[in-house]
Amino acid sequence: MKRSLGAKSLAKYIASAKEKGEKLDQFWLSNCKAGDGIDDLDTAIAEIRATQGLNSRSKSDPNYHLVVSFAEGEKPDIDVLKDIEQEFARALGLEDHQRVVGTHINTENFHMHIQFNLVHPETFRMHTPFRDFQILQKTAAELEKKHGLEVVQGRGPDKDRMHNERDNQKARDKEANSWEQSFSGYLKEHRDALLEVHHRSNSWEELHDGFALYDVELRKRGNGFVFRDKRTGTMEKASSVDRELSRKKLEEKYGPFQPDKNRGNRKPEEKYRRRPLDPRLEHHPAWKRMTGGQNGKRLSWRRFLEQQAGVDAEAREALELQKSYLQIISGKDPKKIKTRQIRPRKSKGLSR
Repeated sequence: MKRSLGAKSLAKYIASAKEKGEKLDQFWLSNCKAGDGIDDLDTAIAEIRATQGLNSRSKSDPNYHLVVSFAEGEKPDIDVLKDIEQEFARALGLEDHQRVVGTHINTENFHMHIQFNLVHPETFRMHTPFRDFQILQKTAAELEKKHGLEVVQGRGPDKDRMHNERDNQKARDKEANSWEQSFSGYLKEHRDALLEVHHRSNSWEELHDGFALYDVELRKRGNGFVFRDKRTGTMEKASSVDRELSRKKLEEKYGPFQPDKNRGNRKPEEKYRRRPLDPRLEHHPAWKRMTGGQNGKRLSWRRFLEQQAGVDAEAREALELQKSYLQIISGKDPKKIKTRQIRPRKSKGLSR
């Protein structure tokens, strides 16, 4: 089963309203067989995680967090709130998906959290909304008019998600152009493990020790934290991996930041390395041939396959397999590919 720690953490956050000065007002579940109330939450979480586990294709985060903020003093009735939730779900193409919804009251403004399970409960395909920011802005304007709400800037995705969208897009662009895993993709792949390190640590030293097992270090950069790959020096915002790894969250638990004092003294269990997006192709003869030669250091996996597919059967097969994998993770049905038993090429050395 694919691990989905984020589903539980986010649902519990919505239900508990633990932010300073906040309290839970309304709570309900949508499209969950477990029920529709807060007493059904634990069963609903298990149901959501089981649904996500039945999607073995996508490596992306299957949870989508939407925050709908209202103007100061504005607190719509429950019927209006449920209509807003349903309209946003419909606009995003997630109307039939499982949702956890809670409204929070604080000293500033009333707001609603909606957690979407991006994996469909019947088809088990993952649906990631395309250009969601534009969709949300358009839907918010329509709902403001429909329900006579005051126009509020910022009805849309939660702030952390919006803040990190540009960086995530860069990583997606890199992977789309190279067909190779980015450092961001490596961190997302190990997201649950990094969160587990955080949850079991009680000090900055323990946290640094745990992160070092993945050959990354946490550093202070600007106003936040970044993960830095020890071998390549590549960096990625910690909060883009998960909001629990933001500077604010970490310093709330461990106090003011303390840099790692034992750099280089721990042996990692995992390392970020060059590898194809489809992990099965890491053992394909075409990948080994590309990375084993000098040209492979300059060419991306995609460029290599596109150049060699016309003249090389192994590269042609790898190209079709890679395209099939990309169709799978995008939720499309891949074309059937006839694979061959590929044997290593014999060396054509000079005979004596």
